[in-house]
Amino acid sequence: MDGAGTAAQTGAYAGHRVRPIAPSGGERLTQTAPGTPGGEYLRRYWHPFMLASELGGLPVAVRLLSEDLVVFRDRSGRIGLLHKQCLHRGASLEFGIIQERGIACCYHGWHFDIDGTILATPAEPETSRIRHNFCQGAYPVREACGLLFAYLGPPETTPAFPYYDTFSHPEGGVLANFKMFYPCSWLQICENAADPIHNAYLHAISSGLQFSAPFREPPALDYVETPIGFLSMATRRVGDFVFIRSSDVAMPNFGQFAGGSNPATTESFFVAAYTTRWVTAIDDNNAFYIGIRHINDRNPSAALRSADPSQYGVGRMGLIGQTDDRPYDERQREPGDYDACVSQGAVANRRAEHLGTTDRGIVMLRRMLSRGIDAVERGEEPEIPRLYRDEEMARSYCHELVFRVPPGSNIGDAASLGAFGRQAAEIVIATDHLSPVERERVASERIRGVLAGAG
Repeated sequence: MDGAGTAAQTGAYAGHRVRPIAPSGGERLTQTAPGTPGGEYLRRYWHPFMLASELGGLPVAVRLLSEDLVVFRDRSGRIGLLHKQCLHRGASLEFGIIQERGIACCYHGWHFDIDGTILATPAEPETSRIRHNFCQGAYPVREACGLLFAYLGPPETTPAFPYYDTFSHPEGGVLANFKMFYPCSWLQICENAADPIHNAYLHAISSGLQFSAPFREPPALDYVETPIGFLSMATRRVGDFVFIRSSDVAMPNFGQFAGGSNPATTESFFVAAYTTRWVTAIDDNNAFYIGIRHINDRNPSAALRSADPSQYGVGRMGLIGQTDDRPYDERQREPGDYDACVSQGAVANRRAEHLGTTDRGIVMLRRMLSRGIDAVERGEEPEIPRLYRDEEMARSYCHELVFRVPPGSNIGDAASLGAFGRQAAEIVIATDHLSPVERERVASERIRGVLAGAG
């Protein structure tokens, strides 16, 4: 048979197209190592890297932003995060001996404080001055809301720790911690949050109904800038109600989300979160999805109003599709977020994408991250998120609302739904100076007034 083949053979391939795959690109955004543009940008923020409950009486080896480290709690209760290899001869401090103050290397007893100061070099002569000439690499750690946070950037640019309003609002809630491992770049997990249309398809239309029935209705989408990033918004008409679900996408890797179980059959108004999460880069190809589930009586899901905090933890957050724990064929029939993110590859090839109109949030996220990276390269601090002083409560903008549409209202098509959703978001943003309780009251009244006037 010659190279041309027969007519029948060539006809069998009529209409077949070969699309060359573009070479991989966008690595600048996904870099995590020290000295790289992306890695230096990420080092300007606090990152949660483990649950406080994971840290017991022994050191734990961790990898964070492409650095190998050891975390431990000394016998006085202080937490240290040191470079993994002892600076003396390179033995790993994961085998170090916890002390009343700091940790001692098992190999020759070099003793380090939690800030890396060498307290003793017992194998050296008493006259040795070596301990005064060096120090072990160390980073500060903060414990908050059941999580351990680290800052790996320059000491002189250490930001205030962002204690968000959602950590304590609504009152009486329980914070349940979770951590999942994803074998892919941190960025493609964050992009999932900037893509609200996926909630309709992945979680409601394509396979099983993982969210409530209203999510089967494709929404009007919008993306409204906030002082910490932007809101990724979906606004729907559900029978006699308008339903807005608006998620925080905050720079560089923070997000907050309403639940996915609201049936939108009764009015509700909530400027808070049901899930708070960070996507913490382990290295360029791996990340932790780590954060908080908020258990409180405001949640429209009865299961989450009375959830047992012990249901959450490492590899568990009470939501289908967040890990690879299910059988492979079941995940093929009903994929989840884990499958959608990880199946893009360790680092998604962004040059091979073909973005559409519903991908505005993806573009917005990448542009904000690029601006932040550019600022750090110029020796400046990133503009977004807005910096807070330590004594301030960091504001967030995540909200979920369901309002009954007044008789005769023209809100219903994509344009009117989108316009109403944007007005509601702008009111939520404009009231961020109020206390959380007062903010909900004032914002609700103002948005209801907008709805009444939309006739």
